Amino acid sequence: MKINVKITVLLFCFINGIISFAGAAPSADEGKKLFEANCASCHKVDKDLVGPALKDIDKRRDIGWIIKWVKNPQAVIKSGDAYATALYNKFNQQNMTAFGSLKDDEIKSIVEYIKAYVPPAPAPGTETATPDQSGTNNSDFGSATLLALLAIAVLLIFIVMLLGRVNDVLKQRVYEKKPELIPENQGYSFIKDTFMPWVRGWNKTVATVMAIVIFGILFAYNGFKYANNEVGVQKGYSPTQPINFSHKIHAGDYKINCQYCHSSAEKSKQASIPSLSTCMNCHSYVTAKDKYNGQTSPEIAKIYKAIGFNEQNKKYDQPQSPIKWIRIHNLPDHAVFNHSTHVKLGKVACQKCHGEVQEMEVVYQRNSLQMGWCINCHRESNVDVASNPYYEKLHARLKKEGKTEIKVAQNGGLECSKCHY
Repeated sequence: MKINVKITVLLFCFINGIISFAGAAPSADEGKKLFEANCASCHKVDKDLVGPALKDIDKRRDIGWIIKWVKNPQAVIKSGDAYATALYNKFNQQNMTAFGSLKDDEIKSIVEYIKAYVPPAPAPGTETATPDQSGTNNSDFGSATLLALLAIAVLLIFIVMLLGRVNDVLKQRVYEKKPELIPENQGYSFIKDTFMPWVRGWNKTVATVMAIVIFGILFAYNGFKYANNEVGVQKGYSPTQPINFSHKIHAGDYKINCQYCHSSAEKSKQASIPSLSTCMNCHSYVTAKDKYNGQTSPEIAKIYKAIGFNEQNKKYDQPQSPIKWIRIHNLPDHAVFNHSTHVKLGKVACQKCHGEVQEMEVVYQRNSLQMGWCINCHRESNVDVASNPYYEKLHARLKKEGKTEIKVAQNGGLECSKCHY
């Protein structure tokens, strides 16, 4: 029995050692996650970006070389490797970031993802919503329009009645002077024979008060709707920015993560405006000259001018002039929105509030951002208690109660002090 136990233990250790030595099998699915988290800001599989396209990298270099390069590219260049040196020179001698924390198996998974990569087919008939350049509500007819149409209708009715009355008076004067012109059968007239006698029978004071009350209610109702739904609501607002930055190219085509530029979104209340040094991480050498007859893109040139970058000697020795960006998403001063609470704890995607920004050539305000809109979201959205350590105690309590979900509204999401303090 003792021998059998020893054999079993030894066999278990042997198998475990083999598994540990071999490591987990590379996974393309895991590689995709690692690629998007570590590589996608500078590389695409099928075309050059900041760095070279990675398609067929497994055919150009063996896996040992790739692992060394990813973990310490500078060391490979200094060793005199011809391929590494050629890459370094081709891409303007920009040093690739070293990813020493990545494990060998993780790098192999990234390579597996690159090998299995299939370019996504463009969705047919995909259309981007057209923003309203005026900065006002982009509904077909707002309350102000309805109010104006109502006033015009009342005015037209009054004019028709007045002209009808003038016509009757003129006919009466003509018939008094020339009775022979009076037709034998004038026929029935609704306005003359029915409506006007009915109106003349009204009490003038009561009629005046009723008219004032009716029109007062209509004007007050539409005025309230206009003030509540349109004043200060910038749904569709899309101002012209000093630099034509395309989110469609950066976040859509190149799939740059939102938080690469808006880095404080998960750390503070504000999402922050990206600093120009962030832009220069790529645009110190990405100039789009191939699209402008060998000249640097005019929009990229604006970045150089603003940060004082001298393109000739690659130094920051020119006068600087800050870019005056125009804010698009505004809230009133008495309302507070905390980005970190939503992004870090709530794990809310940027598109939930800002719309499909990765499809916008020009960014605009997609939603109204009014209080009712926020409250509806809190009533409909569940708290992510299962995969968020912050809600560990809440998750444990829910499991004891036999519940699997809880709405944000049930977890204090409707408390006034959450947004007004």
